[in-house]
Amino acid sequence: MKKLQLAVAVSAAILSSNVMAELAPVEFHGYMRAGVGLSADSGQQVEWNKNDLGRLGNESDVYGEIQLSKEIAESNGITFKVNTMLAMTSNGSNDWESTESTIGEDGAKTTNTEDAKFALRQYNVEAKGVFGGDEVIFAGKRYNQRHDIHITDMYYWNISGAGAGIENLAVGPGKLTAMWVRSDRSDIEDTGNNGEALNVNIFDLRYGGLGLWENASLEVGIDYAMTNESDDYKGKSLKDGVMVTAELTQGLLGGFNKTAIQYGSEGYGKALAYGGDGSWYGAEAEDGATAYRILNHGVVSFGDKIDLSHMIRYSSASDVEAGQTHDITNFSFVVRPTYKWTDNHKTILELGTFDTKYADGGKQSGQKYTIAQALSAGSNFWARPEIRVYASYLTDGEGTRFSGNSDSEVNFGIQAEAWF
Repeated sequence: MKKLQLAVAVSAAILSSNVMAELAPVEFHGYMRAGVGLSADSGQQVEWNKNDLGRLGNESDVYGEIQLSKEIAESNGITFKVNTMLAMTSNGSNDWESTESTIGEDGAKTTNTEDAKFALRQYNVEAKGVFGGDEVIFAGKRYNQRHDIHITDMYYWNISGAGAGIENLAVGPGKLTAMWVRSDRSDIEDTGNNGEALNVNIFDLRYGGLGLWENASLEVGIDYAMTNESDDYKGKSLKDGVMVTAELTQGLLGGFNKTAIQYGSEGYGKALAYGGDGSWYGAEAEDGATAYRILNHGVVSFGDKIDLSHMIRYSSASDVEAGQTHDITNFSFVVRPTYKWTDNHKTILELGTFDTKYADGGKQSGQKYTIAQALSAGSNFWARPEIRVYASYLTDGEGTRFSGNSDSEVNFGIQAEAWF
């Protein structure tokens, strides 16, 4: 009898699992880039300032993300979903790439080689439709409405991490998102307290989807970074900071154009000064630090044959570093025109230039010129997978950046990129 009861229970569980699987199959998503490259003087391909100069022909790593998601329950119109994501990065120099560790004589584990690094990027639960709409309540580690510039691989508004919140709550003509995310600083140490790191909590409030005119919308938001010092903390007094963002999106020529304006105070002043996206808080900044950043980027099409993507960015920061004698400024411009010979074959150019001035008056500048021939899974600018054969010329406008004290370098390689 007990065996019969067990068989019935197991059968019911299997049947229930099968029904759930039919209703909500496991979603499999991911991203990858990988390839092989070399440089004329430096051996392995050089990667230099891709956020300023553009990423095409200027990436030397292997990077991948694997995401598994599944709706696991439904109750009273509310669906519950679990999301997971693992990421890996390596330099692509060997067949077997891993992190190898050994145990030393003192019993401590030490790492000998570190060809590959793995990270848990997402692990969260989402509940959709709690109030009968498209709103989502979430908790866990998560990517949160990330804003990026694809051709430079730069994220400029990205409050991701371990946290909780609600997004896309319909309020008036737009949608409201509110989040609380943890963003500790492991590289700020209090030497008088066994090197404990600083705890930072970020509170994000944004309102988007505000229609303005035809094909135009506005999103605004504020991020408040709260430093949380323990009673034993003996370091300098730390300031909380604010980052304010406004972004206008305009549909244009079969694509889009985005203009974003950002302002940061205290530690967010330092974050913006050095290209931060809001998830990193520069708590060690001098009191009174401020910065602003203006970005414009987009993708448009000219007929059936030509796509054009671009990025223009300018930032300026004051009173960020001790003894600062100059504002920290950065100007960057990248343009990527693409000519489509057929639905699958493209010729791509990418041209980039940047100029940076540091707090002590030092400067850095450079240019990149890339040509690539690509085989794509479609004619659209975003069509992937894509395999590219490329050549890049990099030049340092201020000195001897590259191997052999050279002020220039040439890269040649083949790269694949895909998202799915």
